[in-house]
Formats: sequence, C-alpha cells, structure tokens
Amino acid sequence: MVVIINGPLGVGKTATSWDLLYRFERAVLLEGDYLAAIQPFDYYNQADLEYAYSTMGLLAAHHYAHGIQDIIINWVFESSEQLAHMKQAISAIALPIVSYRLWCHPDLIATRIRQRNQPDLAFELDRSRELVGILDQAARHGDMGTLIDTSALTTEQTGALIWKDLQERRVGY
Repeated sequence: MVVIINGPLGVGKTATSWDLLYRFERAVLLEGDYLAAIQPFDYYNQADLEYAYSTMGLLAAHHYAHGIQDIIINWVFESSEQLAHMKQAISAIALPIVSYRLWCHPDLIATRIRQRNQPDLAFELDRSRELVGILDQAARHGDMGTLIDTSALTTEQTGALIWKDLQERRVGY
C-alpha cells in the first residue's frame, strides 16, 4: 500500500509519517522535501515538480522491486492535479494508493512552528498560513486526500487514526 501524507507546513506530516513507518512490519518513508532538495528548485515550475515526482516514482519502484509492500510519501501537494501527478508517477508498482490531508487550526500550526526554533521562522509562519488557504481552496475543487483534523490530536493519535483506517482498507485487498 502507498500512503500519501499531504498538508501544510507545521501540521505534523513528518512526525505522523514516522509514526506510521514504525507501525508497519516493513515499510519505507519517502520524504518529499529531501527528495526535491535540488538547487535551484522552483515549486511552481512544472518541470521541477515532474522531476521530483518521477524521482519518487523511481524510488518507490525500487523499494517495491526489493519486497517492500508499504510506502509512505510525505510532501505538500497544493492541488488535486499535483496529487494526481504523484499518484501517476507511482502507479506502475500496482499497489493501492491512499492519501490523507492533515489539517490544523492556523493558530495552532503557528505555535507548533515556533516550537521548532528554525532560523526561517517568519518565512515558515507566512508559508504555513498561505498553504492552509491553498489546500482548503484546492479541497473544494478536487481530491486532496481524506481530511484529518490534527488540532486536538497528538502525533501518535493521528498515526493511530490513519493506521486504523488503513487496516480497514486492507480487508478489501
């Protein structure tokens, strides 16, 4: 199964992805921010995005070819088209694909970002507010993943909620 974790900066994508990784017997986590850490990388340049998607697709296929049946992909997908391109890039491995969009109240996201003590605090706060709006708008017009509000949840609770849903979905395949 391929599990895609989508959401704005500071919502808990990375921590939730790591929690999920440890719940699987054998799985791999593909962290989009690190795989797309190409200099220069323009998130709004379609060629750069396609390069990142194809890289993730190649890595997913490599892991699948070596017996890994569960793959977690963590990144920000700003539109249903971007998410669809990612799904297309990994479709060759013929595993079910399930996507989740994590959401959190913007004030709580800002608190979480401040607690990280990163040097680009102002940028991260502005970008997270921008992404909340972009993802909320995109969800009104297309599939952005099953919505999970993390506002009142710990990372472990968010992971457990997704894990429960994944186990229910596994019954069918």
